[in-house]
Amino acid sequence: MPLGYHLGAMRTLTIKLEREQEAWLEQRARLLKRSKGGIIRELIQRQQVRPEGSVGEALADLCGCLRGSKDLSTRPLKGYGRR
Repeated sequence: MPLGYHLGAMRTLTIKLEREQEAWLEQRARLLKRSKGGIIRELIQRQQVRPEGSVGEALADLCGCLRGSKDLSTRPLKGYGRR
């Protein structure tokens, strides 16, 4: 969907910003000659379509939390496939 074109009625949202955030948004709106709301909608749309980072980056805090061989081909499968 092209920027600035919206289907149907839009909802209003009020948010609280730190002074630095507000200053950044104001500056960006002037630079791009766009509305502040349009910039925020675009940022949300980008997150919905393609979140930043990879799955590996999102799960980085879990790396190393399991014990055992890092090579699963050498890991014994105790109890699997047996009755």
